[in-house]
Amino acid sequence: MINLNNVQKWARNLEWLTMISLIVIPVAIAATLFTTPITPDMLDQRLETFAVSPNISQPEMYIAVTLNLIPVIILLFTLNTMRQLFGLYRQGQILTDTCARLIQRIGQGFLALALAPFLLNPMLSYILSRANPSGERSISVSLNSDMFFFAIAGGLIIIIGWALREASDLAAENRAFV
Repeated sequence: MINLNNVQKWARNLEWLTMISLIVIPVAIAATLFTTPITPDMLDQRLETFAVSPNISQPEMYIAVTLNLIPVIILLFTLNTMRQLFGLYRQGQILTDTCARLIQRIGQGFLALALAPFLLNPMLSYILSRANPSGERSISVSLNSDMFFFAIAGGLIIIIGWALREASDLAAENRAFV
């Protein structure tokens, strides 16, 4: 029999860490949103990579803030999936189809974190500069090493999930044979 004590101990600690993150991140964001007025200057400070028009309308500012929350939602989804996986590991469930599916979902979360800026940045740059006079508006498309890293990591984790699904199927088949 394999000794799972280390896996279970680490899984318990990481499960707690993800649970704390799932609480702290939304609370910190909500506190910031409720205590900081949404103004062009605030957006200019927070969204350093974009030029914010001083004439931006209130609805455009709220749209920009909402679009900026999409990666946070993806992150929270991914953290919650990790929490679920760590919970199964803590219970001693290691080589199961459920664990493999959760690992795939984590990989999809990382892939979504890579794609989100690529899709959202052009929208954000347009919304933030839309109030500028014609000729001074901009649409920004960018790629950076973080996006590349998250895409590669997401792909790797998805493949590991697929491999674990195959392994869990073989393990189930072997248990049925014995």
